[in-house]
Amino acid sequence: MGEDKAWLPVAGVPCLRRVAEAVAGPCPALVISARPNQRLPELPPGCVRVDDPQVDAGPLVGVGLGLDHLAEAGVELAYLTSCDAAALSPDHVAFMLEGLRARPERAAWVPVDAEGRRHPLAAAVRVPIIAARVRGLLASGVGRLQAAVAGPDCPGVDASDLPDPAVLWPANTPEQWRALERHVQGR
Repeated sequence: MGEDKAWLPVAGVPCLRRVAEAVAGPCPALVISARPNQRLPELPPGCVRVDDPQVDAGPLVGVGLGLDHLAEAGVELAYLTSCDAAALSPDHVAFMLEGLRARPERAAWVPVDAEGRRHPLAAAVRVPIIAARVRGLLASGVGRLQAAVAGPDCPGVDASDLPDPAVLWPANTPEQWRALERHVQGR
């Protein structure tokens, strides 16, 4: 889109701040993975920043850094998201975390859209398990986040069962961004 999505406004608030506020309510700890020297909007108190040493290596490295930080802090469950999840709400985050908490046999709970695509950056995860998987994947040269939340212990949740399926909408073009903005402002 030619701009840092973290700063794109949604209802007058930079998107990353809006996302962080949605996550901060239901989550006991909030970690943001960023590029070194990346300027970020003001974030909620207590938010921790970790810098991704591999610029543009994809989300798996940054997710791994964040999960390792949470694991060291003793956090059991986390919600994974991205800075452009403009439609994210505390209700969605809480729904995903509670759904995973109620199913101790699961390592993750991953939304699946109508086309069957899994959305790991809208998933609830068991921090120790998924952090270990991410480390293993990175060590073996696998860089796809999808691989960390694949398998029988990471079932999907149908998008139609989510509090607001718009959390899965893409935000990669100006048209998609405008659609998300209209949706958020219409809530």
